[in-house]
Amino acid sequence: KPAYEMAKRIIRLTTAVGEKINHDPETNEYLRLYFLSDYNVSLAETIIPAAEVSQHISTAGTEASGTSNMKFQMNGCLILG
Repeated sequence: KPAYEMAKRIIRLTTAVGEKINHDPETNEYLRLYFLSDYNVSLAETIIPAAEVSQHISTAGTEASGTSNMKFQMNGCLILG
């Protein structure tokens, strides 16, 4: 399960970077990092039109076809990952 371990490391790194930028008074006015729990279609309908960047790490066996990223891209969002 090396890919799963790498995904966990990426999430830990992203969390650490988020803690830094979310608490930095020079950046937090312009840049924030949020993790969305229980991501689903209803939540996607709310956030996708407003998103500028998406870091998408799917849980093994649960990613249907990548349609969330396609919707982000159709709205001009930068996809990372």
